Amino acid sequence: MKNLARAQPKSTRQSQPTDRRRSQRVPTTKRVEVSWHARDGSFVSEPAETRNISSHGTLLVMEHGFHFHEVVSLRCGAEDDWLLARVMRCGPRTPDGRMLVGVELAVPDDVLLGAA
Repeated sequence: MKNLARAQPKSTRQSQPTDRRRSQRVPTTKRVEVSWHARDGSFVSEPAETRNISSHGTLLVMEHGFHFHEVVSLRCGAEDDWLLARVMRCGPRTPDGRMLVGVELAVPDDVLLGAA
């Protein structure tokens, strides 16, 4: 008797890749201030630069690394408006030793990060 599993098609999905991103990434270098609460309870801030921005998050280049899902605040420019974000990626380091940190915004924002 033939093995029926071999007779079935392997996949019914289309072979074309689909883009799962919720919003388009825009390659942009922008200075931002990243702030967070350190393990000792102190409030820490560090300047960073963006590599790309979308309305849902950004990829930062900075000295400090984070743990997955750590919460940080972002400020762009001299505005007093801060965006709350969660770390979704940390690493690898760039050739100059800085860390790539991907963050997801708590609330999507087109205007403040300039992704619009």
